[in-house]
Amino acid sequence: MKDVQKNPWGEKKLYGICIHPRYGGWFAIRGVLIFPDVQVPSLEQKLPVDCVSTDEKKIQLLNRFNFHWQDWTYRDIIDVEERYSEEQMQYFATPPAERFELLGLTK
Repeated sequence: MKDVQKNPWGEKKLYGICIHPRYGGWFAIRGVLIFPDVQVPSLEQKLPVDCVSTDEKKIQLLNRFNFHWQDWTYRDIIDVEERYSEEQMQYFATPPAERFELLGLTK
């Protein structure tokens, strides 16, 4: 990973992760809209906040996300202001095909 100076994974394929400066991993980017014909040359590009600032923490984050994502611990790699509720965690931990039943709805 290019944000880690000492890559402990070698050529192993890893997935990157977004961490919000206030919510840590307790948020999701659910979609992106791309308008290829819309141009705004005056729009200033801002660099993201590096809220996971040490290599040690970045390595810990990437290991947690790539190899232990189901325990949710990567989401708390930094101190957060707000987390998902127990109900939200139960919903997202439920396979999509079983969510209607969880919500008391029928297909």
